[in-house]
Amino acid sequence: MESIESNSFYKEFAIKEKFNMDDVNQMDDLALIPFITAATFKESAGMFKKLLKIPLESPEFKTWNVSSCTTGDPSLVGRSLDDIEFLASMTIKCIYEFIPIPMEEHNQYETISMNFAPNVTFLNRIALRYTDLRPVKLYTSTLNEITTKITKPKYLIKFFIFKAFKEIIKRRSLVGAFGINAKHVIKTINKNSSKPADKQKNISIGGSLQLLNTFMNKYLKEADIKFDLPNSYITTGGGGWSGHKSQLKYPPIEKTQFVSDCIEFFGTKFENITDMYGFTETPIVFGSHWSDKYKEFIFHCPPQARIIIRDMNTLDPLRNVGDKGFLEVLTPFGVAASVNHAVLVDDLVELVSKNKCHECDYEGDTFIVKGRIEDKEGLGCSSLVEWI
Repeated sequence: MESIESNSFYKEFAIKEKFNMDDVNQMDDLALIPFITAATFKESAGMFKKLLKIPLESPEFKTWNVSSCTTGDPSLVGRSLDDIEFLASMTIKCIYEFIPIPMEEHNQYETISMNFAPNVTFLNRIALRYTDLRPVKLYTSTLNEITTKITKPKYLIKFFIFKAFKEIIKRRSLVGAFGINAKHVIKTINKNSSKPADKQKNISIGGSLQLLNTFMNKYLKEADIKFDLPNSYITTGGGGWSGHKSQLKYPPIEKTQFVSDCIEFFGTKFENITDMYGFTETPIVFGSHWSDKYKEFIFHCPPQARIIIRDMNTLDPLRNVGDKGFLEVLTPFGVAASVNHAVLVDDLVELVSKNKCHECDYEGDTFIVKGRIEDKEGLGCSSLVEWI
């Protein structure tokens, strides 16, 4: 109702959809709420400013969050100070609940944290290349900045000066001057492992799926290095399993093989390997655990949100375990600046369980992300936006 009252576009849309708030009386009725497709936030759609609920000049407006620009057409979502704080709380909650480090050890003194990603400052500079809109931050950099509230990660993407000279001479570019700071990883792990067992710290490794996969299958494999770290924790996030993430294209990464590689090269356990799922258009972050039964990461809906699986052809809600369709995320929290309380994204997901996870007893619906529907006329959200 607040979105209808504060945003003229959504008000007209709700009228067009013949939405009546009096019809929403139980959880199943949430499917009646008019949803916005993720593609509506694409820069090319030109709708992102129309979806604002507060003026740009408002002291509450914080920044535009921009997506990773995988398609070359980024999403832009306006966020308030409160929205950013809620996103922070969701991210930290997700880390505490799904990375199985004891809570008292989730800090920079007890855990060695290494992140296969550029630092926050560098990521925000990348965001300036994706759009002319200001102020702007990458959604990923916002999440990384949030994690510094509970830990002090070492970002492993490094600028190599000698590589820079070579790249300038060969290509007049600095693109190839960046690489993984592999020496830091090796030195840090070996130094920690050399200490008495009761003095060793937990090692938490996270960041880009593709960079971590490259580190294992290129650097560690070629150097014939394997660690014995049964209490290490591996966390990826941001997708990229299909072989396309941000401006990068690479061979698809098979999930079972990735988990097997983590166990082989780091000596960790499969229950210590997790994936985080979210997208720029919603403030909700989903945690997961690896399921040996499904050979997939099972994602859990937190109590601050509800999910709906919608049929790819009719967009009707699907309610049975095993159903596959588009994912809709609904939440009344963290949506002060934009109309994003109900967002449909063109990710194909499968409903695994209702109300509770059968494997870990976490309360809420669970699902598996099957991938993104692309280049199929009438299916992807790129075509759904035209319906609005």
